[in-house]
Amino acid sequence: MDVSDNTYRPRWKKDLIEYVKLFRRLPIDTQKRLLYDATKSDTRNITFEEKKSSATLTTDKSKRIKSLEDLILASDIDLDVWEVERYVVNKWEVGSTVDGQIIVEPLFQVKAWLKKNKTAFRSKLVKQEIMQEMKKHSPVYNYNNIATDKTGNHLLQINIFDLHFGKLCWGEETGDNYDTKIARKRFITAIKFLLSVASGYKIDRILFPIGSDFFNSDNLNNQTTAGTPQDEDVRWQKTFRAGRKMLVEAIDIMSMFCPVDVVVVQGNHDWERSFYVGDAIECWYNTNDRVTVNNSASPRKYYKYGQCGIALTHGNNEKVIDLPLIFAQEQPELWSATKFREWHLGHLHHKKEIKFMSTQEHKGATIRYMRSLSGTDAWHNQKGYIGSLQGCEAFVWSKKDGMVAQYMHNIK
Repeated sequence: MDVSDNTYRPRWKKDLIEYVKLFRRLPIDTQKRLLYDATKSDTRNITFEEKKSSATLTTDKSKRIKSLEDLILASDIDLDVWEVERYVVNKWEVGSTVDGQIIVEPLFQVKAWLKKNKTAFRSKLVKQEIMQEMKKHSPVYNYNNIATDKTGNHLLQINIFDLHFGKLCWGEETGDNYDTKIARKRFITAIKFLLSVASGYKIDRILFPIGSDFFNSDNLNNQTTAGTPQDEDVRWQKTFRAGRKMLVEAIDIMSMFCPVDVVVVQGNHDWERSFYVGDAIECWYNTNDRVTVNNSASPRKYYKYGQCGIALTHGNNEKVIDLPLIFAQEQPELWSATKFREWHLGHLHHKKEIKFMSTQEHKGATIRYMRSLSGTDAWHNQKGYIGSLQGCEAFVWSKKDGMVAQYMHNIK
């Protein structure tokens, strides 16, 4: 078929039409970037040869893999097991004639020599053994005396984003006192309040996202994941332990009502710590059928309840305009199987709502930014980032009708 005629149009399958329409509404630069990212993986041209304690990683001539970083990303090598000993990058230029013009394109070959990181590898094995051992000793919960209404058809989602547990704020300096004790009181009070106000609905499940800057810092130096110093209340060990106990207390309270689905979302303050606490929570409830934990490594999590598709991410990495298409690309089956789709984000500490629509409203996606219970620290006060209402919220979802209620818990 001659496709040089500008009147030619591809015939899209019916289940792809809504994605194509949504894609065409994006700016041209965004379309190009997304298409590039979608085709960036070139793993078919990567050769991995492993020996006892060493390995080589080699690409064929490639247009996309141009550096050691590209090679590691495309091959998905576990850097906890392997470390790069040395590498080389070779480059060629090849030419071809298109419509009478010579087009020159560069091709690359990247080769890396690897050796096993024995210390990190052993640490990883020890961690796995510890987690398995912890699961053996997880507590046994008894819900025999709890009456569960199996006729429920509503989901209660409790969002407490950006708690920044461990942060220290001095009221004389910032106008707001905040420490681990205050954070704990606000957190547990919010959980109980939101459960109470939503009790009028027949709730059969609770969605409880955790992480998303649950902790204020990420290491023993009281720094964020990127290394920004933070004002901390207590030692990092006490912060982690108190935070883990508080999450267990909250989940225990919720599980008395109905099954709870815990979803861990990494934040830019606590990228590693949120994963660790998610692992601890997963081990703690290993024998509890009423609590599930999604602690996968992906920074974006998705949840389905009837006709509702709920996407969760911290909000510091992705561009807002890309989120609906990211949803459709990463979860095409969930996108096509749901009618009510939303993204819930933190990071900004204030309420914001953006709605994206394609040709019909029911094919859109709503992006919501969540409030925070956290106090105002010295840096935000100096910059004048003040005045946002402190609070959190909960949503009630119907399997057929989407979101039917929204509740706020505000700090007075």
